Amino acid sequence: MKKILSLVLTLSLALSLCAPAMAAQDSMENFQKVNTYSNQFRDLQSGYWATPVVKLCYEYGFMYGDSPSSFNPQGNLTVAEAIVMADRIHEIYTTGQSTLTNGEPWYQTYVDYALEQGIVAPGDFTDYTAQVTRAQMAYIFCNALPASALPGINKITSLPDVNSGTPYAREIMTLYTAGVLTGNDVYGSFSPNNKIIRAEAAAILARVALPAQRQTVTLMKSVQWGSGVVVTVPQTAEADNSSGAETLLSVRDRAGAIRATDYNSAYQGISITALPLSMMNDLLSQGFASTGMNLVGAKSAKVSFGAIQAYRTTGTLSSDQGSADCVVFTYISGSTLQMIALLAYDNDAVLQTMANNLKVSGCTATPKL
Repeated sequence: MKKILSLVLTLSLALSLCAPAMAAQDSMENFQKVNTYSNQFRDLQSGYWATPVVKLCYEYGFMYGDSPSSFNPQGNLTVAEAIVMADRIHEIYTTGQSTLTNGEPWYQTYVDYALEQGIVAPGDFTDYTAQVTRAQMAYIFCNALPASALPGINKITSLPDVNSGTPYAREIMTLYTAGVLTGNDVYGSFSPNNKIIRAEAAAILARVALPAQRQTVTLMKSVQWGSGVVVTVPQTAEADNSSGAETLLSVRDRAGAIRATDYNSAYQGISITALPLSMMNDLLSQGFASTGMNLVGAKSAKVSFGAIQAYRTTGTLSSDQGSADCVVFTYISGSTLQMIALLAYDNDAVLQTMANNLKVSGCTATPKL
């Protein structure tokens, strides 16, 4: 019992030290609705995820259907179609209206305009009827507006599958920081070489032109934390062990992880779940209270990381610095008692992501939070 209280004390001190730092043109108005959507696209169901953004794109004149009654949401976007959409955004932004019409071939008028306005450069594309990649789409859409119209709202330090050698990496990163792109997973994977369907293009296009549609996002990173532990935390989290516990905390995203450990050969062969649930709740509450922090609503549940049995305790930590939701994992691995506290101020989605992606000995906790 004393060892558990000691670890809670270590975590509490680390939390108390970190809490203060974590607590904490008008040409875009040219975008106005010009059409009325009356559910004419029969291949868009009301519950389909992209229906609201397709509706927006149609009403603002950014995209139209393959026919008066069909949008073809699963159809792959072509280079020519991406240029047409970018041209419409650029022309409305600069003049207040979209006036371009088809030429011969049908896309030539739009290609000429895109070249004249610097949306694309000569030699960028040899086949305008080819399916556009996600990286090419980012390049074209990013150039539809000036940089001032795509201010950064997200702090993105890296992407798993985009680096300096990736085609159009600058444009991709610009759209991520602007909240136009959010990635395919919690780490921000982009899949730059994949094709993109019309429904996905509608979502991205709506965010390019309509700032209210842009998304704030906290992208995550995985960090190997000692032997056998991989923790998922915000990309902006930084390590600091000066408090006596290992910490990975993000001041910007107000979230992170703290770990305290105790080695003793007497732990060998013991499972922490031998303690009653109520005792685990009481031990954590008492430990935090001894450092002036209140664990409110403590609720423990038995979980497992593969063969390792653990307690997962949820609750809210409150102090003079404010309140943060937390998840504390307590388990014994070999001869080591470990406690890992995950916390987030006003961001339950990030906290859940951290909890469900924590790995011990290669396994995530079962059941999920």
